[in-house]
Amino acid sequence: MIVRISTSDVAPADRLSYWSSILSSTLTPVSVDNMDPRDCESELSALQLGPVTFAAERGSAQRCVRARPEIRRTKEHCFNLLLVLSGSWHVTHVARTHFGPGDLIFHDSRYPLEVELPPDHSDFNLQLSEQFVRKWVPNPAWLVGRRISAESHWGRVLSNYVAQLSPEFILQAPLSQSVLIDQVGALLALTATELGGRLASSKPVERSLRDQVDDQIKQRCTETSLQAADIARSLDISTRTLHRVLAACGETFGATLIRARFEVAVRMLQSPLFDRVTTAEIGRRAGFSDASHFSRVVRRQTGQTPLQMRRARQV
Repeated sequence: MIVRISTSDVAPADRLSYWSSILSSTLTPVSVDNMDPRDCESELSALQLGPVTFAAERGSAQRCVRARPEIRRTKEHCFNLLLVLSGSWHVTHVARTHFGPGDLIFHDSRYPLEVELPPDHSDFNLQLSEQFVRKWVPNPAWLVGRRISAESHWGRVLSNYVAQLSPEFILQAPLSQSVLIDQVGALLALTATELGGRLASSKPVERSLRDQVDDQIKQRCTETSLQAADIARSLDISTRTLHRVLAACGETFGATLIRARFEVAVRMLQSPLFDRVTTAEIGRRAGFSDASHFSRVVRRQTGQTPLQMRRARQV
């Protein structure tokens, strides 16, 4: 059943807090500010189908923020694929990026988010469960915080497809809902492949072994001296087999290890529990033996130094 909600249903003075609570309960916890409550005019229609919630939004100028309080209130880790339909948006998620009509935003609920929305903006927002995303994209970090341009090949296809997925269309579509949902996953995988330069030619048995390698790397990435041979021994395979499996999936041991260490470091930089720990020490704890290398990796991935990322979260 489609849920339809509008701020016109409440008194003008209550609209801002009402809209914030609606977004938080329907999608993910968020605070809305930087506007006169009396000028808040927004509406939403949403439909939840298994691992995906389809939502259509439109409204007046506003600023939506997910900071520490909102992240703490988030019960389940999820991802949001958001299509800009109108307006010029400024989004800060890992890095600050400009988005225009047709562009897609891929948001990870574990990280802070700030979205500055123009007057008369509109969008489609698909909230995806972690299990659904990882079924299609084993390493969602390829997409998080990046602008998926409507001008890229698979980005354009994904954008055009998502643009059709209003809750009303989903209920009336001639195809089964499971097919429509799987198509989102397939196009997301192809887009990740394009943006990440990966090859989608691996076999199921290779992908299965790659997942085991990935899990082992994530568990042991904080070991500064970790080598491919260490992971191979833990899985009872040869080092040559490990490299061959990763290559078949368009990956390398080094890149996978760096990505895992980066994710560990970001979690510490975003947590107030580590505020008294220096950024250099965070890098060391994440497995980086060299502080300058750690800083370069973070800057390359986010556009910010580790210290800038921490300060942005604190502000």
